[in-house]
Amino acid sequence: MVTDIQARHAPSVLAGELELSANWGLPGVGYLLMIRPDPAAAAALADVQRQVLAFEPALLRQPESQLHTSIAWLLPVRRQFSEPKDALWASHGDGWLASIAAITEATRPMRLRYRRLVAADAAIIALAAEPNPVGRLRRELTAALGLPWPITYSSVETVHTSLFRYRQPLADPAGLLRRLESLVIDIETAVSELLMVRESIYPTLAYEVLRRLPLRGGTDGGEPDGGAGGAAGGQP
Repeated sequence: MVTDIQARHAPSVLAGELELSANWGLPGVGYLLMIRPDPAAAAALADVQRQVLAFEPALLRQPESQLHTSIAWLLPVRRQFSEPKDALWASHGDGWLASIAAITEATRPMRLRYRRLVAADAAIIALAAEPNPVGRLRRELTAALGLPWPITYSSVETVHTSLFRYRQPLADPAGLLRRLESLVIDIETAVSELLMVRESIYPTLAYEVLRRLPLRGGTDGGEPDGGAGGAAGGQP
């Protein structure tokens, strides 16, 4: 049974209408708020990558050390501005970080549970189960920062980690969809901090961590926020 997000993307994948990653490995500056899976979850996701690559070896694989989930793009790598992004960050970064820190100070540590693999038109992703607390966090960040450009996905509830992008058309699109559907995953990660990073190689293959922002709300011994299993939807 495919998820809604896979059902929406399956026609494009089957027709070969993919977004090939021509910029893979090229320089590109962006300022990104993200989370990284804990070491055990990253290793489990890397094992899933190996299984998929055995079926479709030409995919571009996100390195295990660079697996992440994007929370918000303050200065998106693929968007151009009237000023250089580094200059914009120098002017506004401290204020933005203060607003983000006020939110993370009040946000509880959380858990994410990856349950599905999905082939979208731009990437193959591991999709986290809903409900989860990231949507609320994204809405709070969007309201607090008030930036005039989109900083999150249109579906703020969608939480995913990109495992692969496309170098070339797929050898067997229908077979890949069947393979992804057959790979049942259940990978959980603890999230105790957000990372504010300056990306320098697309897609987040190299970056500098500018600030670690611990999630401190409710850290008096309560359980981290988390979500039950289930299908998720939205745009990758």
